[in-house]
Amino acid sequence: MNNFERRGLLQFVPPNFLPVNVLLIYSEEFLSDLREIFPAAQFFLLNEPNLIEKLPKTPKIFDLIIAKEVLTVGENFYSMLMAFNHLLKDSGALLTQFYNVRFVKVLENLRRGRFFNNERRFWAKADVVKLLDDAIYKEIHFLPGEREFSADDWEKFGFENFNDDLTTKIWLVKACKCTAEVVALKSLFTPEVRADLSRILHRIEYDIDAEENFLKLKELCEREGIFGEYLSDFIDQVVVHEAAKDFIRGRLMI
Repeated sequence: MNNFERRGLLQFVPPNFLPVNVLLIYSEEFLSDLREIFPAAQFFLLNEPNLIEKLPKTPKIFDLIIAKEVLTVGENFYSMLMAFNHLLKDSGALLTQFYNVRFVKVLENLRRGRFFNNERRFWAKADVVKLLDDAIYKEIHFLPGEREFSADDWEKFGFENFNDDLTTKIWLVKACKCTAEVVALKSLFTPEVRADLSRILHRIEYDIDAEENFLKLKELCEREGIFGEYLSDFIDQVVVHEAAKDFIRGRLMI
């Protein structure tokens, strides 16, 4: 990996002086730079065959997982991404990269009847988005890792070069376990309070002792200091039916 690629991937990582936990999977070349970005972090390196069997079983222990090759080699892509999701804290993210099948050099080789795979997996960005969605990642961000060549000829053929996709050889990916809104919701109150709030809202939504649970909801909000804006956002996240959302907000006047 050249310096441009390394800096590009770590553009996703803002400095953090807290004692975060970082897991590096076949990605130890990032360690030196990460020590500067995360001076108080604890780092874990994993370069093992049968990787999925070597991963910890405890959930929600890592703030960041860097696994640059998870989409490049192997076959169990979905299983690996789900395993990483299990290990990430709610505010955590996975950093990885993939080789772009729409890159003009790949297309040119195909046009000439050549496709040198070399056991390296190529992806279209839309397929990566679907794979990460299926593995329950909630926010996905992309940065170009390597760009070269002109796409003019291929655009003339009718290929769309949206977001410079035709001229990007490697896409860098940040996949967040939760949306920023959900992380913010979870940061204000304890898991126990959020669990109580979710349970009461679901009981109201499905008309299970609704009047009794409205009283419990008001008592919980008064006791824990749950304010209207937070409660409204929480309703958006946990209540499934739009009519139920409007009904609950109407009763609570929020």
